[in-house]
Amino acid sequence: MKPLQVFLGILTACGGFVDIGELVFAAQGGSHFGYKLLWPVAVGALGIIVYAEMCGRVAAVAKKPVFSSIRETVGLGTGLVTLAASQLLNILTCAAEVGGVAIALRLLLDAPYGAMVLAGIAVLIVCLWVLSFDWIERLFGCGGLFMLVFLGAAVWLGPDWGETGKGLLPQVPDVGGKDLILYAYFAASTRREA
Repeated sequence: MKPLQVFLGILTACGGFVDIGELVFAAQGGSHFGYKLLWPVAVGALGIIVYAEMCGRVAAVAKKPVFSSIRETVGLGTGLVTLAASQLLNILTCAAEVGGVAIALRLLLDAPYGAMVLAGIAVLIVCLWVLSFDWIERLFGCGGLFMLVFLGAAVWLGPDWGETGKGLLPQVPDVGGKDLILYAYFAASTRREA
């Protein structure tokens, strides 16, 4: 059973790493600036890998959750602010996910957006109510792998690999005013989890 659990953990991590909100956001940034915003994705991915590794090591060595270690180190007040900020980020991420699901359902079913938001919330509540944690992990982790279709589509469309490689190097495009502020916003927000 161990290899299957490791495999499902990897599937869940891949499925949960890239979300629909991020895909829509990245597509919008790419439509404005082309490949010049690939470098924040690479930096963010590296950052989240290092952060997850550090949290895992802290939890393993301390034999307690990372939040408990933070609370003991910086005090209860600062620990509660950290916890509240983390929960707010989780709520906002969940709202973005439901919005992304609603957009996909609206495009698929040609239905009103508001109704699809309610349908997405209802399905999420039913899944949380009925399924065990293991099945939630399997269902959404494996479902998240469907986003690999975007990777396949990107390769199939034949991007300019030279420009793709240049986009992995940090750069500031030759724009000014509002476009420079917009570029900075997209660069800072591309990997908001990192």
